[in-house]
Order: sequence, then C-alpha cells, then structure tokens
Amino acid sequence: MVCALSRLPPEILPVIFELLDGQSILRCSAVCRGWRSIVSSSTEMHYLVELWADGLEPGHSLGRSSAEKLQRLLDWRQAWATLNWSATSDFPITEHPRAYELVGGVFAQHNTWPRSDFSTLRLPGVDAPQAQAMTRESVGVSSLDFAMDPTQDLVVFLYKVEFWSETGNFDIRSLSTLEPHPLAAHPTLSFDLRDDAFRRIFLQVADDVIGLLFRTSQVAEGSLRLVLFNWRTGTALLDLTGPELPHSISDFALLSPRSYILASVNVQSYIPGHGMHRGTGELHLYAFDGTRRNTDPDHIASLQLPAPHPGRLLERVIVHSGPFCAGLVPGAQFVKSNARRICVISLAYDRMESYSLYMHHAFFERCIQQRTADADADTNTDAVRAPVVPWGDWGPHNTRLLRGRHVFWLRYVHGERVVSPVDAACPYRIEVLDFGIFLRRTDPDQEDVFLGPSTISSASTVFKQDVVTCLPYRRITRDLDQRHILYLIDQDRLIGVNEMNRSTD
Repeated sequence: MVCALSRLPPEILPVIFELLDGQSILRCSAVCRGWRSIVSSSTEMHYLVELWADGLEPGHSLGRSSAEKLQRLLDWRQAWATLNWSATSDFPITEHPRAYELVGGVFAQHNTWPRSDFSTLRLPGVDAPQAQAMTRESVGVSSLDFAMDPTQDLVVFLYKVEFWSETGNFDIRSLSTLEPHPLAAHPTLSFDLRDDAFRRIFLQVADDVIGLLFRTSQVAEGSLRLVLFNWRTGTALLDLTGPELPHSISDFALLSPRSYILASVNVQSYIPGHGMHRGTGELHLYAFDGTRRNTDPDHIASLQLPAPHPGRLLERVIVHSGPFCAGLVPGAQFVKSNARRICVISLAYDRMESYSLYMHHAFFERCIQQRTADADADTNTDAVRAPVVPWGDWGPHNTRLLRGRHVFWLRYVHGERVVSPVDAACPYRIEVLDFGIFLRRTDPDQEDVFLGPSTISSASTVFKQDVVTCLPYRRITRDLDQRHILYLIDQDRLIGVNEMNRSTD
C-alpha cells in the first residue's frame, strides 16, 4: 500500500521531514527506499539526526549553513570526547560568595558582606568569544540564597525582611535588570515560616516553579518544610511540613516543573519479606499539579537504595543534576534536552565511606508515566498506592554505582556529563563521566568505555550484598597544568576554581 504522503510533490516531503526531530527522521528513512533517499541526501536532516544522537535540540542558526552547523556539532562532539578545549580564560571571582550558580552559560554569585552585591558573568564560548560581566552593588535585600534561569531572564532571591521575621519571601526579578520580572503576576511571594530561623536551605527553579526545602530548627523533625510556588501566577502549589514528609529527609531536587525527589536516609525502612532494616535509604518520587493551589502531591514510588551491613549507617544522601532550562540559551546553536539529563545520588556512610549512584532522569519519567497508566486503569486509589520498590527490582539495570566521588559543591553535572577530580593521588588530573553515549555507535573494546556490569563487593564495603550495576558510560581524563579546588561544567565549558589565584579558568 502506497503511503498518502508519497503522492505529494517531491519538493514537499523534505520540507516536512525537516520539521521533525532526529529520531522521527530516522524512522521515516526506514519506511521505503524513496524516503531513505530523501533523508540521506539532506545535510540538514543529517544534522538533526546527529543532534538527537547527542541528546541535543536545535538552537539558533547563527546564519550558518546546514553543512557549517553539522561541522560545528561534530567538532563539539570530538572536543568532549578528548577533553581538547579550544581556548582558556581567567576571571576573578569573590573568594567566599554567599551563593553561586552556573546556568545557561552564565556564572553568578551573590555576597551579603561587606555589601549585598550581585554579579553575573556570561562566559565566553566558541559561538560567543567575548565575556560579558555585570555587577550590582546592592540588590536591595539581604538574600539568603538565589536561583536563576537565564533562558527566562529570571533570578529569584530568597530573603527575610528582618532577622527575627517569621515570614519568608521570594523576589521574582529580571536577571538582566534586577527589576520585577514582567511575567510574574506578583513581584514578591511570601510564606509563613512559623519560626524565626532559616536553616539548611535547598532552593531550585524549574521553568515556572520555585521549590524550597528548609528547616526552621536543627533539632525537631517536624520543623522540615517544603514549599512550591508557580512564580508566574503567584500560586502556592505545596506547603508540606515534617509529619507530611517521609522520615529522615536529607535532600530535595526538582526533577522537572511537575516532579521532584526527596532523598531519605530512612533510619528504619521496611523491605517486603525481609522486615525492618536500618539506614537503607530511599528516593521518594512525587508528581504535582503546577497550576492548582495547595493540592496534595502524587507519591509515585519509594525507590530503596542498596542495603548496608547491620550496624553500618547511611549518614546522608545528596541528589544533584544539571539545571532545567526553560528556553534556548542565547547565542547557542544547540542546547541539551531537559529530557536527557543524568542524576547523581551521593551516598555518605559512616567511617568516611562514600559512593555515587548515576541514573537517567528518563527513568523517573517512566515511573511517573507507569503510575499514571495504572491510575487510569484502576479507580481504586488504594490499588495504586505508591509502591516501595526494593533495590534489586529497579537499581541494577538503571544505574551505575561507583566508589568515592563525594562532591559537596554545585553544578558539577550538566546534561549527561559529570566532572570531578580523579583522586587525591592525582591532584592535577580531571575526569569527565559521559552517560550519553550512543550504544549503536560505541566500540565496546574502547578502554574508556564501560558497557558491561560492574560489582561493588560486599566483602570489603559497607553493603550487605554485592551491588551490581549496568548503566553504560565513558570515562575521559586529562592532566592539567595546575590544581583546582573544585570543577564546574556546562554545555560548552569546564570551569576550574583556583583558590590560590582566586579565579576561574
């Protein structure tokens, strides 16, 4: 049977195909010889397919032809595969900022002493070789933290008007002017603290949602609070306190504008068929409505982490992934898809033993989709109550567990890449772990590629049983000329912070 689209004039089909994403173009090429010929003869479609293979989406054309865009992409891919950067730059930064961020090619830092200044640095890159720096001597408030998204020209400052105030505030501002953001229905969003203290702040933004987890006391479990706002409409989406949250919460992460994770050390957890276990640790996945006021979140699942030996203790779980950018990065030919991001779960145990667990955001999205399908199929809410999923049922085939790499700073993850020092024995060596490899194009015999399972033995580690994980990745290393105290990463740059020189490279 002849496809109806094949009856179109021959010059129309290429125009239609070029409106598709790379994966859809590949599927079209498998329909018939004629369509395959159309795809294979188009440089623009080749470019779109290569973007999809790298988990990228088209950005600004920058006046380049299809061939020039394709070559730019291939050069970018090769540079990351070899850590062969095209240029280096040095910039001074404040030695100990109150807070900093790196999103969409912009590095920002905020200080509260001796003055409340806020500075941004649009970093140079291949497509924009000139840096742009801007400093405001005062933002008008004594901010406790901030979050930003340059693709929305957005910065959010968290503050209290007075030290003893029991009201928290979000100022919603333009990143470029620090004036009230034009898309915000209300320039300031306030919430009751129910205390005058503000401790252990976790502030994040994803598209139209602001998320904040904090404590008002370092002692009481019930003092933990989670608040979510839609900053555009001013709607208070969630306001949950300790009794409404899982036990022993250690960290919070907005996965998307409609989902989040709470990480728990879970001092006592129940494993079906095995009873209570101490310090197993769990990842609690939730979805929520981003438009309605104070609705209960949907608890999707509680994913259990590998069980430790009896008597060993999981002290902290930290969740970190790259920023969620709502729009295109200014001046970028392509941008990383928000759907193609890696999540790093840092596990800190007693006796200074630590591990990092790597997993794709797509796994969480599949859990949410499955939960939605189950709920649609069964109107009995008890039948679709959030399951507690043992490690063996989800972890081995969806994650990779590696020793050490307990990183305490922000923005060491972007997309599917993770940057860190190798270890103390190699202070001048840097490594990048890339979990975005395309398996069909990967040579399994390459020394830097890890496709098969790896095992963390229970014999000499914290774990009760051998932990086997299988998520494929590539490990790239390079020796540097100088030592840095921490590393940051974004789509086009590696940044080393050097305390001695007080600069970023």
